Amino acid sequence: MALRVNLYHEVLRAKRRERYDPLKLSFIGLIVVGAMMLVYYGFQLKRSSDARSAFEAQKAEFDRLSPLVKAATEKEAELTKQITQAERLTGRMEKRFYWAPVLESILAAVPPNVQLTKLSCDTGREKGGICQVNMEGIAVGEEPRAAAEEMRKAIGDRIGASYTGVSATFRNLDDNTERVKVNGKPMASVIFTINVAFKPQPEPVPVQKRIAQSR
Repeated sequence: MALRVNLYHEVLRAKRRERYDPLKLSFIGLIVVGAMMLVYYGFQLKRSSDARSAFEAQKAEFDRLSPLVKAATEKEAELTKQITQAERLTGRMEKRFYWAPVLESILAAVPPNVQLTKLSCDTGREKGGICQVNMEGIAVGEEPRAAAEEMRKAIGDRIGASYTGVSATFRNLDDNTERVKVNGKPMASVIFTINVAFKPQPEPVPVQKRIAQSR
């Protein structure tokens, strides 16, 4: 039986001890951790750089669009003002009152022996929408008061045919001290002031609204 003696075991033991040296293992661990931290730092640095680039691009876009937004805002304000003025003007146009039919009715009711010397009209927007006509004149004839009264009634009837709430009243009816010559013949005369008040016709209901109400 052969006898073997290992005289190299001390060297092997030293090598194994050196291989599993805690200091060496710690150093290797630190290298690994440092490498991981370096990779993480690089990743975060890239993310920060990308975010900064995106921010700068958006800021440049914002700076480019800011004057356009300001100009658009000013243009919008100007257009809004124009639209408001146009709507206000349209509203006034739609609510305007035509005096021609009223004046035509008055003139048709004036007899030949009556002369109107002054006439004023008011739409009455500050008075609840009551239109008023004030007229001054002189009536001549054998019965000038009767002529003025007949004209007053005729005016009320003619305007009442087209409008509601009509009232025609004398503000004054005074005898004129001077006699007026008609065809060379002096006649008595009266000076009068008549006030006519009425409500305009209600605005017609739009077709679409009438259809909606009928359903």
